Amino acid sequence: MIDAPRILTPSDPEWPQRLNELGGDLPPEKLRVSGRILDPDKIFIAVVGTRRPTVSGVEIATTMARSFAEAGFVVVSGLAMGIDAAAHRACIEAGGHTVAILGCGLDVDYPKSNSKLRTAIAALGTLVTEYDAGTPPHAYNFPKRNRIVAGLAHAVVVVEGGTKSGSLITARLGIEYGREVFAVPGNPRNLMSLAPNELIRTSQAALATCPEHVFEVLAPQQAWSGPCDARAMRPAPQVDDEELTALFALDEIPTTPDRIAGAANLAPGRVLMVLAKLEVRGLVRKRRMGYEITITGAHARASADDGS
Repeated sequence: MIDAPRILTPSDPEWPQRLNELGGDLPPEKLRVSGRILDPDKIFIAVVGTRRPTVSGVEIATTMARSFAEAGFVVVSGLAMGIDAAAHRACIEAGGHTVAILGCGLDVDYPKSNSKLRTAIAALGTLVTEYDAGTPPHAYNFPKRNRIVAGLAHAVVVVEGGTKSGSLITARLGIEYGREVFAVPGNPRNLMSLAPNELIRTSQAALATCPEHVFEVLAPQQAWSGPCDARAMRPAPQVDDEELTALFALDEIPTTPDRIAGAANLAPGRVLMVLAKLEVRGLVRKRRMGYEITITGAHARASADDGS
């Protein structure tokens, strides 16, 4: 159940003044808002990405959003499936403030797969839209929605996205509006890494592999003194020789058990047993098209490879 919305106009104290700085785009005439107050003294960071993320993409978005929340930043996204949902959820779980910008009316339950998350944001965060009650989620609403995501934010972080993705639109709007734009690089074999990799290649976005890269620009006092990899981490999980060979055969792109068996020189039946053990420990994740390595699995692989 969503509380009765409040209507904000540019003359209201709660109105985010950054929405009046949208380059050549028109700012919204009004906003319908439900939930927590939009604090003008806070730093807002948009975390956006594909609706079809890899396991590592979700993990990175989760790490980013959790760190931003713990630093007192407000996490903004679009309540879409995938990266958006991961960012909202991680922020809430960290006790932070997340803002969801909708491409429909506040009373329209979209997307239905995120109904529980939407309810949590209504209770603990803020729902925002420029659309009247009852407005359905038309496709043409979402590019307009993205201008509010980029406009509200001090910075935009792109975690996975294709060449025609909404996250790329949001990033380019952020550039046009003079916001700081960051992109998380990805495997060139992953089609969902095309957008962030291109943003980095063309110097439109700064590379960010961890939250500290964002902190260094927006809040240097929040940054760790050492590089990202030097942060205190839990010890890498220990793996035996069979598990290690399977991990080296894996990628962030789903890989079939047959290919893993061939690359790891393991019998098909044996590789399934090894993968099951790794999955239980959170080192790999089973997807519809095969298995992917997780960040924890990559950490275990790197640690074993370094001989540490």
